[in-house]
Amino acid sequence: MTWSELLKAPPPLSMKGLLTFMERWRPRSTHGFEPATADQVAVLAQPHGGLDALPRVYREFLATMGASTGALRLMWGTTSISVLLEDLGDHQQQRPDPRRYLKFAIGEDDYNGRHPDDFFDLSRPTPDRRDAAIIRIRAERLVSGKVAAEQPFPTFSDLLRAVVVAQVGLDVPDQQTPSYDLGPNPETPAKTYEFFTRMGFSLTELGASLAIVPLEHPGRGAIALISGSSPLLPGTGVEFRARDKAQHLLLEELIKDHRQELSGG
Repeated sequence: MTWSELLKAPPPLSMKGLLTFMERWRPRSTHGFEPATADQVAVLAQPHGGLDALPRVYREFLATMGASTGALRLMWGTTSISVLLEDLGDHQQQRPDPRRYLKFAIGEDDYNGRHPDDFFDLSRPTPDRRDAAIIRIRAERLVSGKVAAEQPFPTFSDLLRAVVVAQVGLDVPDQQTPSYDLGPNPETPAKTYEFFTRMGFSLTELGASLAIVPLEHPGRGAIALISGSSPLLPGTGVEFRARDKAQHLLLEELIKDHRQELSGG
């Protein structure tokens, strides 16, 4: 797929593809996943207008690992539907407009205090309506409107792509994953994508978006993640890893040799 084709029709994320990718890169990494029940999903959806109000990719997620994500950690907190339902039953809480906001993750308490929650903004669906924009903020602050919400990733699919690639592909004990900030040039994402595809990398079962592009090269045993500009990183980011040390060092040299070209410098 060329960059122009990716711009026109980004391939979506599917749970089947996500499970396939995870097991290929880290066997048994999907063990411990537990689905939510249909009754649980119906209760969660009810305040928001019913099942059709839930983004389809989120419904698929719930049907795959809504009760437990096993060892997969999506944020500093939990996405467990039992905890979400318990939270929903607390009628003392201030809650944002349920027609617009759907809480899908609850931040945990630690020595830094309470971490924020994650919400879908149902008023901002993706063009294919499979997903929606996500934000990160404490519920009471969202209600007050006095604090701006963070947007860690544009969509839930992008959150899943980034976290899964990081945890099962890039995160290796006692080995640092190279990370490169290629700068804010708007042409850099396309150049970087074409650079990797010329080397034989291709899209994975995780699909892609303009914000998060996972790539892999089976022959090199390598994986790469291209991240578009965001509030957290106002430039194109690249991370990669190869299972074989020699291949990994070769990729490092290639990136260093072409970094200025990719950055538009």
